[in-house]
Amino acid sequence: MNKLKKHIFICENIREAGSPKKSCGLNGGKEIREQMKNRIGELGLHKTIRVNSAGCLGACNNGPVAVVYPKGTWYGSLTTENIEEIIQTDLINGEVVTELEITDDK
Repeated sequence: MNKLKKHIFICENIREAGSPKKSCGLNGGKEIREQMKNRIGELGLHKTIRVNSAGCLGACNNGPVAVVYPKGTWYGSLTTENIEEIIQTDLINGEVVTELEITDDK
């Protein structure tokens, strides 16, 4: 068995119409996860990095959101355009993408 080095969960939660909270699933969550999973496969990293969908991660106002383990780094305002930066900077090189990171003060 290959042990995973990193695991990223991407919110795909879909809220009911009229909800005051942002809905990651209605704002590209599924497309972001699919694109990231495909890119990880293209790079041959699928044996050490796992990309999964998640239900609500509770950071709705920052959505679409993701969390990377084992460090527990949270990312928000994700788009298909910033996936490659997360892959190269965090998943491969282990550095936080500070402009996308969700912290207690933002």
